[in-house]
Amino acid sequence: MIKPMRLLAGFVFLHAMLLATAAIAAPENYCRTIPARSDALDWPSKHAWNLFVMLNHPAKDKKFGRGVPDCTRPFGSPGSTSVWETWRNADSEVYLSDGREPPEWNDTSLPDEKPGKVPQLQPLVGAGRPGILFSPTDGIFHDSGGFGETRLNRSTYEFVRRECLFSRDGQQRYAKAVEDGTKSAIQFPPDSIEVKAAWIDFAERLIPVDKQQTYYTAEYQGKKYGLVTLHILTKDVPNWFWATFHHKDNPSNTFETPDTFGMPLMVKGTVWENYRPGGTQTEFTRTDGTATMLSDHFVEFAFQRSSCITCHATATISQNTPLPAAQARALCAMTPALPALGLDPVVCKGLIGEKAFEPGTDKLLMERGVPDPEWFKKDGKPFYLQTDFVYSIPFRGKREASAPPARCIW
Repeated sequence: MIKPMRLLAGFVFLHAMLLATAAIAAPENYCRTIPARSDALDWPSKHAWNLFVMLNHPAKDKKFGRGVPDCTRPFGSPGSTSVWETWRNADSEVYLSDGREPPEWNDTSLPDEKPGKVPQLQPLVGAGRPGILFSPTDGIFHDSGGFGETRLNRSTYEFVRRECLFSRDGQQRYAKAVEDGTKSAIQFPPDSIEVKAAWIDFAERLIPVDKQQTYYTAEYQGKKYGLVTLHILTKDVPNWFWATFHHKDNPSNTFETPDTFGMPLMVKGTVWENYRPGGTQTEFTRTDGTATMLSDHFVEFAFQRSSCITCHATATISQNTPLPAAQARALCAMTPALPALGLDPVVCKGLIGEKAFEPGTDKLLMERGVPDPEWFKKDGKPFYLQTDFVYSIPFRGKREASAPPARCIW
């Protein structure tokens, strides 16, 4: 007869073996942060941090699908690439130079900048040497040692592709279809996200090696860069949710909003602890009617006292006419030369004055909260079609060099 104590010991041993086997069979799931859409309004700082953690989680290689998190790796794992960097690059993978239709979401045939990496070495803490970086000049923030990019998640990308908004001609056809009643106003799906990132050239800015380890890094055209700014735009609310993060050594921006949540525990001890929230935005105005402000030192270099939501509200398309004055002014405030859109320094100065490119001069971006309905009219009638705050559509769309897909002709 088996003695009771020996039987109990056997059960304990068996249970321990089963637990050990289960642990081997099912690795720990590190994808623990799931943003709640309700937080966008109820607790925007919390929502911003949760988005930051979710989007910067290590991604699986794109051969396993774009935007797929690697839940077997902890947040901030050295050598990992962030989820958002496996999304579609607006400049090279969405709005193509010949205006043709971009391929399916998971296709990887088009060129793309090398995604960033968490440095292999552990982050070091030390005093920074920030310096003034660069002013955007061509829509992707190349100039004086920096570059920038915009990336679309699957929902955003597939909407642009499905509605044939990837080319200038397609956008004009869409605008005409809305007037004809065969299409409705542009409204992105609620799970749409865009990310805008700005980077600095370490060599150009004389960033010491030990300080480089405090940045999320990328190699591009033979140079090494560090991420300085990350804008996050989500369709969690009708007017989108806006959040911005920046490296701790960034020069201060007096138009930031306070962080009421604080850095999550999992961020601490990783390279991402060197990044700070610059603020959030969900409305054009405060309860007292004054305009809300949100900007970043680098992306909005020459117009920091500005409003993301108001600026993006000017993003429009039309059937065949020049840009509306409001949109042209918004673009002129960002850059004095966009020949593809018919803008050059002379045109811009005619729109917003001789001091157009000095901080504190364009009231459209700086002081205006709620958009003016007149911005979107022609001859007193509604004419310009808003692109649901997505500026990459009118900004990056190119002319078609060949016939579009049959489904894109309405």
